[in-house]
Amino acid sequence: MTHAHLRERLRRGELRHAAWLALRDPLAAEAIARSGVDLVVFDRQHGAIEDGDLIGLLQAAQPFVPALVRLASVDPAAVTRALDLGADGVIVPLVGSVADARRAVAAALYPPAGTRSYGPLRAAVRHGPSYRERVAEHALVIAMIETTNALADVEAIAAVPNLGGLFVGPADLGLALGVGPQTDGDDPTYLAARRRVVAAAHDHGIAVGLHGVDVEAQRAALADGIDWVVVAGDLPLLVTGTRERLAALAGARAQ
Repeated sequence: MTHAHLRERLRRGELRHAAWLALRDPLAAEAIARSGVDLVVFDRQHGAIEDGDLIGLLQAAQPFVPALVRLASVDPAAVTRALDLGADGVIVPLVGSVADARRAVAAALYPPAGTRSYGPLRAAVRHGPSYRERVAEHALVIAMIETTNALADVEAIAAVPNLGGLFVGPADLGLALGVGPQTDGDDPTYLAARRRVVAAAHDHGIAVGLHGVDVEAQRAALADGIDWVVVAGDLPLLVTGTRERLAALAGARAQ
């Protein structure tokens, strides 16, 4: 799976349904990766996943689907580390400017194109001795648009060379816009901002992802121009699955 291939498959809508994984268990990651989703995202920002967990999680998921890592911050060292461990790409949160996006992309590429220190570790195991020469093919960088500064500069951010995509953070973007978290939300101000992100990305030939929970809201987002959506999360699935089973058993007892 190369950067170019993954980037284009996202843009063409071939990879539309992602799972969001916040727990540290490789077996759970493997099971979800084999469930029929198109890709998985490991959450280092709000999830329980630590740096030392990533190799095992990536090894569990990548035989079946591409695996991205949502980083904890706009940190060039974190970009490099996740890619060194063999992630197919990174999602960079709280991008606030064109400069942030450029720094993230530079951290994924070796000089003279970027600033990345050489030490690919598992990435070299996965991709072989040509990894350094072909690093741009294996280093997808996606910028999250979830601040007012990023929204104001979204067209310029989308134009950053070698940026692989945009990702709408609906909760933080809604908070930034003063309309409250918009996970599965339909506030007109938020929807207008989201459509601006979609237009900017598509004008520059890159895809837009979106986090969410509700199936109908995600279906509507895909119809509204979003290219790929998060349809399930490991922890929410555990909670909702247990609640549904308990409700079913309670109904059976009542009968």
